[in-house]
Amino acid sequence: MRSDPNSQIRSGSWNRRLGWRFFRSRNSRRGSRLTVAGRTLLCLVILVLLGVAWGIRLAWQGNPDLGLSLVSAASPPTTLGGDWVSKPPRSRERFSQARKRADSIDPSGVPRLVEWLAPGDPSPMGPTTSAASDLVRVEYTLDEELTEAIFSIFRRGRVERGQAIVLDPRSGRLLAYVSTDPEGLPPERTYPAASIVKLLTAAALLEEAPVAAEQTCVYRGNKYRLSPRRLAIPKSGHETTLARALASSNNQCFSQWAVHSVGQNKLLAIFQRFGWLAAAAPGHDAGRIDEIKTKLDLGRLGSGLGGVRVNPLHVASLASILTDGRWVEPWWIDRVVDSGGRSIRMPRGEEPRQVLSQEIADRLRRMMVGTTASGTAKSAFRTRRGRRLLGEVDVAGKTGNVTGTDPYGRYEWFLGLAPAEDPTIAVVVLQLQSHLWWSRSSELAAKVLRTVFCDDQGCRDSLADRLTGDLSTWTDPLLISELERPLFISRTN
Repeated sequence: MRSDPNSQIRSGSWNRRLGWRFFRSRNSRRGSRLTVAGRTLLCLVILVLLGVAWGIRLAWQGNPDLGLSLVSAASPPTTLGGDWVSKPPRSRERFSQARKRADSIDPSGVPRLVEWLAPGDPSPMGPTTSAASDLVRVEYTLDEELTEAIFSIFRRGRVERGQAIVLDPRSGRLLAYVSTDPEGLPPERTYPAASIVKLLTAAALLEEAPVAAEQTCVYRGNKYRLSPRRLAIPKSGHETTLARALASSNNQCFSQWAVHSVGQNKLLAIFQRFGWLAAAAPGHDAGRIDEIKTKLDLGRLGSGLGGVRVNPLHVASLASILTDGRWVEPWWIDRVVDSGGRSIRMPRGEEPRQVLSQEIADRLRRMMVGTTASGTAKSAFRTRRGRRLLGEVDVAGKTGNVTGTDPYGRYEWFLGLAPAEDPTIAVVVLQLQSHLWWSRSSELAAKVLRTVFCDDQGCRDSLADRLTGDLSTWTDPLLISELERPLFISRTN
């Protein structure tokens, strides 16, 4: 089919009369190229798109619904007040609210929990009638996706009264803090510590009586039952080592070590040094030890059968000690920003302190692997076919359970650190069980750790980096407040 030559002439004549072309024909296979006018128009379009993107970014930062400005040149307040500082969003209700508020700031940002609160108001939910100028934005360290996963694990496990803490034991930074019933089982109160105490007794034994720690323990009868007669060391009977006694949670042996090898003063001293007799964090009760009147009282204390009460944050701080020997105060607030966009100074926490040698901390963790490999938590870290639940990721763990009061019930604990050789994640689970219960705390903790360390490709240590921030600069988790700061790109040679 032929083209009309007259139409081509008319088209060329029209372009010449227009005197303005965006493309210049080159009559070659490479096609056309932009003219000066075309390049100018393209630059203008790009600038407009960049301006729109920047406006959207500013809209996310400012949150005009609350009337918060982006930046204020005035000096920030000197410190932060309010009882709610010590009460993060642990319940399901507050978690849902904090999640929605985080999405309103940056829907595409790192999933961190955020609340708008009034410093002078005792309610952690924050008043709805307060002026925007009275509100502050609290950015928590708590990870939204991990917190949601723990709530789901507890729901499937039919946990009515339970608590869970996930943290980076090296820094004390909390990644999840969950409570299914903050009224019936308040997280800030203290509860019977059960066999978690055996870790402190073992640490005191390794420090103060290293010879006795290398010798075998001899006991008779049921290893879990204790009486005044069983405090005496028998001449014959069952024998076990410190590592096996810790893995099987042998009450008789730890009672003997507490009475005959460590002694009352040295045992109480390590409770004091590990921070169990002080408040683990602001707003939380201090631990307490009952008066020791008899050798049986001392034996019960050393084995965890009674005599000491702590809250889950005390056990979380123990995870830090078992990592590198340092006591680190747990914390859960990244930053607080006032209505003028200024950072508010937080109350200064306690400085980390060395309370145990690195050598003993490493040795205790190696012993704790026996709990999940062959001890009281073996079934929790195995599938029904006997395979390892976390693949090649070793877990150092300790179980504990005891019947207690205030409130009455069976208190079941689990403390886990992974990977055991060089922990980056620690998990603490506490349940208050009645006569009917569905899941052990070790089973719940194993599922939490699987959420952290496993995906469709399998289980590996590096998956925890997405929570702890052990990544390159480009992929570090950003605080929501980082949206207010300019991005600096450093050059590397």
